[in-house]
Amino acid sequence: MSLIPPISIITENKLNGDSFREWKRNLLIVLNCKKHKFVIDEPCPPEAQPKARNCWRDSDLIARCYMLASMSSVLQKQHENFHTAKEIMKKLEDMLGSQVTLAQQSAITNLMNSE
Repeated sequence: MSLIPPISIITENKLNGDSFREWKRNLLIVLNCKKHKFVIDEPCPPEAQPKARNCWRDSDLIARCYMLASMSSVLQKQHENFHTAKEIMKKLEDMLGSQVTLAQQSAITNLMNSE
């Protein structure tokens, strides 16, 4: 039995705007597996800690590349100039996170009205 490379999890299920919750879950799995998730959760260390700062920046670059590679080209263009993975995630949550809530509210309303 062969294992699926973690990166294929997110490149085969690209974010297109409708799949944010699933995409984010898969992305965080991959970032955890590759030990880069901390850049989403933690700020960049101060300049007084150059080794930790460089490590954080390297991991952030990798996380940003994973994020951009797993998006539709339209979303890539909208987010390619953000400086950190955390900034990209925040923007996506602001932009697409509310769609999940609206879809859930609509589904509940439809269920209640169908009775």
